[in-house]
Parts: sequence; C-alpha cells; structure tokens
Amino acid sequence: MGKRLNVGIIGCGVISGSHVNGYLDFSDRVKILAVCDVLEEKAQNRAESIMLESSKRIQQLDEQMEEAKASEEKKWLITQQEYLEQYSEEQIQIFSDYDEMLKIPNLDMISICTPPFVHAPATIAAAQAGKHVYCEKPMAMTATEAKAMCDSCNQANVKLGYQSGGTRLGGTNYAIRDYVTSGKIGDVYYGRMTSFRVRGRPGVDMMLGSPWFIDSAKAGSGALYDTGVYDIDKTLYLLGDPQPVTISATAFRGIDMPGDSKVDIYDVEEHASIFVRFESGMSFTFEKGWATNMSGLSQGIFIFGSKGAFRGDTLLVEQDGKIVEEQLNMPDMPNASRIGNFLDACISDRKPISCGEDGQKVMEIMSGALLSAKLGREITIDELYAIEQMRAEPTSGWSIP
Repeated sequence: MGKRLNVGIIGCGVISGSHVNGYLDFSDRVKILAVCDVLEEKAQNRAESIMLESSKRIQQLDEQMEEAKASEEKKWLITQQEYLEQYSEEQIQIFSDYDEMLKIPNLDMISICTPPFVHAPATIAAAQAGKHVYCEKPMAMTATEAKAMCDSCNQANVKLGYQSGGTRLGGTNYAIRDYVTSGKIGDVYYGRMTSFRVRGRPGVDMMLGSPWFIDSAKAGSGALYDTGVYDIDKTLYLLGDPQPVTISATAFRGIDMPGDSKVDIYDVEEHASIFVRFESGMSFTFEKGWATNMSGLSQGIFIFGSKGAFRGDTLLVEQDGKIVEEQLNMPDMPNASRIGNFLDACISDRKPISCGEDGQKVMEIMSGALLSAKLGREITIDELYAIEQMRAEPTSGWSIP
C-alpha cells in the first residue's frame, strides 16, 4: 500500500458533501483528518455526517463480504472496512479558522468547498503551509487571483487541482480530443457550446439557503461561474487547451422572479454570450443561461473542422456530397474519478488532469467575458490582467447593473 494522505476540508456547506463522499470512496488513499467552517456548528455537523456515512459504508461492505468469492476481493473489502472504522475510533478535528487548521503537522492537503471569494486566500495560505489544494469551481474570482494561486502552489511545489476536472475524464472526451488535436477532422476553425436552464437560479429558483450564489462580492458571477465553468473547461480540453487571445461578450439579467422571492442582493448575470478568439485563429462561441423562456433548443457542443465535425459525441464526415455519421474509435479506458485522479497526482507526484493552469485559462475567459460585457467591447487577455490589477477591490466580481 502506498502513501495515504490526510485531508482537511474548508467550508462545510452542501457542496462539501460531494467531496466527503469522494474521499470515502478512496479510503485506502486518503483520510479526512479535519473540517473547518466559520460557523463551528456547521463544521461539527459535517464531522458527525462523516462518521454516519462511514458507518453506513461499513455495513454495506459487510454485505458485500458475504457475496464475495475471490480471496483478493475479500482482502480488499476488509482493508476498506479497517480504514473506515478509523472514523469512529479517532475524532475528526473541528476548526472555525482555516489558518489554525493548516498548522496540523501531518495534514497533507486541503479541499476548499467555500464560496469563490475564499478560494484564493485559502489556497495561497495552504500553499505557504506546504499543503496540496483541491479547490471547488470556479477556481477564483478573477484571472489575476487564479494566476496568484498557481504561482503560490508552484513556488511551494504542491499540487493545485480544481473540481471541474470531471469534465476532462472518460473515454469519449479522450477520443474526441484525439480526433481534434491529431488533425483527423482537419483544421478546426469554429465551435459552439450552448447550455440553458429554464429556471435554475441558485438562491432564487433552487438552493434557497445559498443566497451567496447571486451576490457578486461572494460568487464573482452568476450562470458563468456556477455551471458555465464546466462547459468552458470541457471545451478547452476537447480542443487541446488552446490559449485565448481576445474575448467579446454580452450579459443579461431580467427574467421574471418567483412571486414569493425574497432577495436582498442580486447583481450577477442570468445569461452570457461569449465569442473567443484563440492563438491558432480558431474561434468559439459559448452561450450559458440560468433562466430562459425557451424549450426544445438544440444544446451541447459543436466543433467544425475542414474534414469533419462533432455534434456532441457524434462524429460527422462528408461522403459523396452527403454528411454521414462515422463510428468513433473509443479507447479502452477504466472509469475515472476527479478526486481519485487528484489523489493519485499527489501521491505519484504528477500533474492532475485538471490543474491550476487549466483553471486559470478558464478564468481568463469567464472574467474576461464579464469585463467585456461591462465595457461593451472586445478585450484582449493582456488587457484583462492590466485592468484587474488596477481595481480597488481585486476580490470582488464584475457586477452586472
């Protein structure tokens, strides 16, 4: 058995539950050592939920043990049980200040599950303490913050990964990326990614207990930072991680609110349309909406090449003047987990599939789009960094009036 990491979780709201489940899935590689939240009661509740979940999993392993036939399988199940039993034998440490948690000497990494405005300071503090960082999406509030996070982790020689890495996993995505980057569909010149919800605004239509989603000072952005991050990250991966050069965008907020809605602050976009030019000359359009009065709209990703194209996962080529579907050659790849991938990267000292620099590139597009929408014109990436560095409040998002 290789090294087993100790992780501390910062932020104990709803999203931390998915991180907890991910770590419990890999109990042979990681142990949750501590939890932290500014509201200590939430940290206490999360610690208790970890103990309950581990007990539930132990019972499930007992049932699997009865059905297991191979000795190696039984051995693995017993090992998993032993690791999970540690949660009832050793108390999870509880903190309300992550700086105090970072002082734990045998803490190897942290998982950041807070609203975005905490991501950069917590990451930089963790890097300075010599801890690996797995951060929730979006990676930061601005591209400048994302760059500072990458610089701090690189200087400290610790890994930085972010949660959106799940969009980069799986055989289908790998196969599409191979077709695109190897030239099998020719020169890629344009693409589009469209994703809309009818009514899916956190703090308004759903997740009413999380109003920070619609407060730019805490969330940085609305639809873009919440779920647009997945679309942009996946697109960049499929295209071979091209470098954006210029961005032009519009943003909108104004869809009718529910009649019983009680909102104090709502200054983020519900919809964004983005046009990105890349160094290669390729261009791409992103359309993202939290709330729309539309149904039956064609959604997903479309990639246009000089010799072929992709409509979602479908490969299209021209034959005798007609466009036909062609079988996609799929690689034989095992199922992967975004948290499992990051743990392996830390243990084996290799690059995670979704690293800090990938997140920085996503932030360049998203933060650049919000700035372009605010200024009403196209901007360059260099211009974005220059303006961000001049701002009086660098950790506040670009609010949409």
